[in-house]
Amino acid sequence: MYIKQWAAALLLGAIVLGTASCAKDEPKKPETSVAIEDLAGTWNLGGVTFSPATVSVDGTEYKVADHIFKAFIFNGLSVAPSKVKIEGEKATLISVVDGVEKTFDVTVKEGKLSFQTFPFGSVVREGNQLKLQIAVANDLLKQMPLSHFAKTEAGIILKAIADQGLDLKITATGTK
Repeated sequence: MYIKQWAAALLLGAIVLGTASCAKDEPKKPETSVAIEDLAGTWNLGGVTFSPATVSVDGTEYKVADHIFKAFIFNGLSVAPSKVKIEGEKATLISVVDGVEKTFDVTVKEGKLSFQTFPFGSVVREGNQLKLQIAVANDLLKQMPLSHFAKTEAGIILKAIADQGLDLKITATGTK
């Protein structure tokens, strides 16, 4: 008789423990926001990645990161931006070259970045970090006039990306 009571108690205990272990809270993902007041401020950028990372032109392999910010579409930033400053509907990408700040202003509205009328990427706050993505779709690259692909390495790389049917994507993470 005692065996049945112990078996029932063990079974009940196992059910309670099993239920308790399954009921654990899942880790919460950081809250995301594209509201201007949540994005505002100066963010230090890091973890910059490029897609494609390299592009081949006439048998020569080029690292996109080394040349792409010299292209006209980035207003001569020269190197990857190290900061982004967001004030109202204006985002300023900031690069430092030989101790001199170079800037490129874009519009930010509802988390979308644009330059003049061209969609340029997105920005979103996730918890205490800013996620910045610069994206230039292949069809936009193909619409650019040939004069935009000057015989600079940056222009040659942009043309190669367009000709190979690739999109240009640059991502970075920002912290205050």
